[in-house]
Amino acid sequence: MKTLTFALIFILTLLVTINGNFIISVENNPEEDLIYPGKILEGPDKNIYIYDSHDAFIKVFSPEGKFLRKLGGKGEGPGQFKRSDAANFGFTPEGKSIYFTEYFQGHKWITFLDLKGKLEKTLKYDFPGNYGILRSYIHDKDITFLQRERSGKEIRKSDIYYAHYISELIIINSKGKETTTVLTRENPGTISFIRRGGDTEIPFNPLFLWGITKTGNVLFNDGIGNHLKLFNQQGKLLENITIPVAQPQPVTKKDLDEWRTRRKELYNNRNRSWYKRFGSVIEKYTKSIFKYKPSIFSMAMTPAGNILLQCRAEKKDHFDYLLTDENGKLLVKITSFFSKIIISENYIIVRYLTGDEETQISILNRNTSEEKDLTRVGSVNM
Repeated sequence: MKTLTFALIFILTLLVTINGNFIISVENNPEEDLIYPGKILEGPDKNIYIYDSHDAFIKVFSPEGKFLRKLGGKGEGPGQFKRSDAANFGFTPEGKSIYFTEYFQGHKWITFLDLKGKLEKTLKYDFPGNYGILRSYIHDKDITFLQRERSGKEIRKSDIYYAHYISELIIINSKGKETTTVLTRENPGTISFIRRGGDTEIPFNPLFLWGITKTGNVLFNDGIGNHLKLFNQQGKLLENITIPVAQPQPVTKKDLDEWRTRRKELYNNRNRSWYKRFGSVIEKYTKSIFKYKPSIFSMAMTPAGNILLQCRAEKKDHFDYLLTDENGKLLVKITSFFSKIIISENYIIVRYLTGDEETQISILNRNTSEEKDLTRVGSVNM
């Protein structure tokens, strides 16, 4: 299996291209290496925080690209990540602490550290059963939004088991007690020849995209519709906000054939015996449960209260990025090869693949409005 080397590139001035700008790359140092970088955020101290699922550390870099420290690490105790993948982190509203949550088989609490990595406290959840927290967001000291994932019903059709999963957006208070279920949805998620085991994800599943407005309301989209649903914290629908995205495309036989080919190659390269016993279930999935392919892949709220959408683009290996205001009015649209764009208070953070299939993360200083800075990012060629 090819080992990927990841470079962290800091660009001091955002220009039409990055040529001629001051570039700092991470050296071959185990502490600094980013093997599988996940979530990336600007911290309240203007440093860059990147979660690396390879070693379960949040790695911190200065605005000049200097490695400063790492937080967390894999382990069973408070202050550590029990499960290295699918971790989520953020910063408390006052900017004094960093917090993180974990998915299935991870710790069932929110961990709070100071910005140097010292454990402050843990907040245990007050709900039973088997679950994982896919995403979390602390709005204020008594309102924390959690995206909780749970196992749902299982349905057998012929010799295939369809396992359903429940996604919920809930609110807990400062004591970890669940106070409100804002949104809930159950969809078939995996298929298998056996009950709850050796399963394969079903393609083209609708997404569960949400963001919190400055007033504490919830924006939601399933990746398919051309509107955002605005809910209050009690789950009441307040408004449908039309957004300027293309209509979703139907799932075709060609789409499923390409999916099966990719999965078969992946499984056989890893473990042929596993594919023969479990993975070959994909050969029987010949008709899609879902009618349309998601056309929106991510949604994020920006510091100015705008909405940044990542959408399917007509150009291969590119994405459309749409910046709208809170009412869905289009401010800027760009098409880019960047696989991720993040607008923070002082930077625009991008990640992309080089010609050698290596992941690069670039941090670009902002110097004007979100609209103008995103437009400049759309002009960057590498």
